[in-house]
Amino acid sequence: MVAEPPFCSDTGWACDPVWEATGNETIARVIGWLSEKPLQIAGILALAYLANRLLRSMIARTGRRMAENADRLGGYMPDGLRTREVDGRAVARAATMSTITRSMATAVVDVVAAAWILAVLGVSLAAIVASAGVLGVALGFGAQNLVRDVLAGWFILVEDRYGVGDTIDAGAPAVGTVERVTLRSTRLRDINGTVWHVANGEILRVGNKSQSWSRAVVDVAVTPDADLERAREILGEVGERMLLDEAWSGLVTSSPNVLGVQRIDPLGITLRVVIDTAPGEQFPVEREYRLRVLQAFDAAGISLSAPYAGGPAAAAWPGGPGGPGGTGTGDTGTGEAGPSSST
Repeated sequence: MVAEPPFCSDTGWACDPVWEATGNETIARVIGWLSEKPLQIAGILALAYLANRLLRSMIARTGRRMAENADRLGGYMPDGLRTREVDGRAVARAATMSTITRSMATAVVDVVAAAWILAVLGVSLAAIVASAGVLGVALGFGAQNLVRDVLAGWFILVEDRYGVGDTIDAGAPAVGTVERVTLRSTRLRDINGTVWHVANGEILRVGNKSQSWSRAVVDVAVTPDADLERAREILGEVGERMLLDEAWSGLVTSSPNVLGVQRIDPLGITLRVVIDTAPGEQFPVEREYRLRVLQAFDAAGISLSAPYAGGPAAAAWPGGPGGPGGTGTGDTGTGEAGPSSST
């Protein structure tokens, strides 16, 4: 057996076999040096790349299967128990979860690969871990809000509290349509076009106005001497015609429910109507319903109460300009006609 040449003692394992095969010291030194560090690092990087691709592919495939199973299970649910979801909501939610999980998998692979490369370079991992522990304690106090935001964002996604396209109330004035959801924050845009960035950990309560289904709530105030029974009949007829109208049948999902007298005061009598709608479609349904009610009341000779005449009484009307407050919970945050706004 030929002894290892002296110049191979400080190079990698490939120096000796290359020297024996070629007899060229320069080539043996270069290949030996490459086999000691760079080739190992390149191998680690290649392995990390393949592992990352494999994990991301598995996670994406699992997410698609979850969405398919959710849709398949929903098909077996009785109509009375089935919720009317936005088309593709299950797919969108699975895609969001898949994207975040893939990012986390990539981060884990990168950390492991970086630690492995440091070990190849001879860096003491024990010292790094010890230093990281001390640094982590120091940064932990400053990172409390970040950890809280990430945990809150994870539960928002897992529990499907809201998703992209939903209209939510995350606490005034952050009321609008969700444009993006991450583990760190939620981005939404209000009716005026203002973009709100809300840290997930700051959302103590959230109202989703477009999840599964929505409801149009319209208050109609008539004069005290109006024929209430006829007014109620008209309110029901208007809703039924909208339900049968091809242009609105996809948005209106139930017959109108005329609840009756909601409020009595010296200026008029308020009647309330509720109509179930497709998710997030309550606002256009309310506007169209109000228009049709105005036309139907005008044809039937039923007068609206004093505030709608724009006279002096309007200023004192609850909810009107200078009034002490409305009868409902108007959706002033989004700029849309609120669920309990009057006709």
